[in-house]
Amino acid sequence: MIDAGLKARVAQLVHAALPQVTAFRHERHRHPELTWQEVETARAVLARIREIPGLAITEGIGRHGLVAVLEGARPGPTVALRADMDALPVEEKTGKPYASCHKGVMHACGHDGHMANLYGSALVLSQLRAELAGRVKFIFQPAEEGGRGAEVMCQDGVLASPDVDVIFGLHGWPELKCGEVYVKTGAILAATSDFKVTVRGTGCHAAMPHLGTDQILIACRIVEGLQSVVSRFIAPAESVALTVTKMHGGTANNVIPSTVELGGTLRTLSVKTRDAVAAQVTRLVEGIAAANGATAAIEFAHNYPATVNDGAATDYLERIARAVLPAGAVKRLPAPSMGGEDFAFFLEKAQGSYFFLGVDDGRTGGYPSLHHPGYDFNDAALPAGMTMFVHAALSYAAQHPLPVA
Repeated sequence: MIDAGLKARVAQLVHAALPQVTAFRHERHRHPELTWQEVETARAVLARIREIPGLAITEGIGRHGLVAVLEGARPGPTVALRADMDALPVEEKTGKPYASCHKGVMHACGHDGHMANLYGSALVLSQLRAELAGRVKFIFQPAEEGGRGAEVMCQDGVLASPDVDVIFGLHGWPELKCGEVYVKTGAILAATSDFKVTVRGTGCHAAMPHLGTDQILIACRIVEGLQSVVSRFIAPAESVALTVTKMHGGTANNVIPSTVELGGTLRTLSVKTRDAVAAQVTRLVEGIAAANGATAAIEFAHNYPATVNDGAATDYLERIARAVLPAGAVKRLPAPSMGGEDFAFFLEKAQGSYFFLGVDDGRTGGYPSLHHPGYDFNDAALPAGMTMFVHAALSYAAQHPLPVA
């Protein structure tokens, strides 16, 4: 499927690019920026990709987004490759020499590694234009962490002019062995929703609770009651994560507050299940509050849809992975993650597939999880990620030729 000579040349080019790709990742890790604040990040990416010959670059797609197009030597399809750029409001505790210099902000989700991987892929592919039929779109996307940056880029036409035939993306995954690739047809990541519950009643002196309603107690009963929604009202075969993550109320030790707020997240793999859970949560929240003499209102904000991989694109990606990675390094993911990812917006409009790239180095106690203050994208995973992107772009035309006019 893939010529041995080309495979060897790609491996050589990837190896040669690694020092500058790794240096770029460390630079970006040291200077993270939050969602919709990626001004300097975009400038840094732009400066790097301007040095790559043959790229036609467009700025400002999706506010801070960048798109670079590499034209191949022959006609063919358009393959898009994407990386996200934003960081998280997390205080870094990696102890690395290139740790974040911005207090309270770090690349705790590995987007520095994603950017480096895409930059490295552009470096390599620019040296293989003679082997490329069609073109490659390199998409550097802002605001993945809750900002719906992919949706904004789509609204700005990122998948058009030229129209994208297929799009691929990856995420570094700390639960998988470094260099392994996991693919999955269908939903690989969940739809995400946030919810807010406001409990209102009669506040009173803490020494005289009979004169009011205890909103703290009611909120606790709501949290406990929500644990039954998934186990008792949703079919066991359905994948659902319903988690309360915030509780706010009270200002003094001797006052029962009149208002308490709860917040949390709901993750599902279908709109039908999402709506069923939301309806049951609403009934339960309102019922518990009423049974205790108070009222409760709940608000849902539905954010990202499920990330659903196309079957044909995923099969293609798996064939590429098995052809270019070591034996045993490619696996089918047995079940989706309940995390969310706005790559879903690209997959709603174009055929494509999203895959997981292992970063676990086998350390005792396990690799730090995503969004953990100790997480750092593993540089040793970059060769596998770059190799996947490069070959996915190079081989697509051979297996998906354009129709003859």
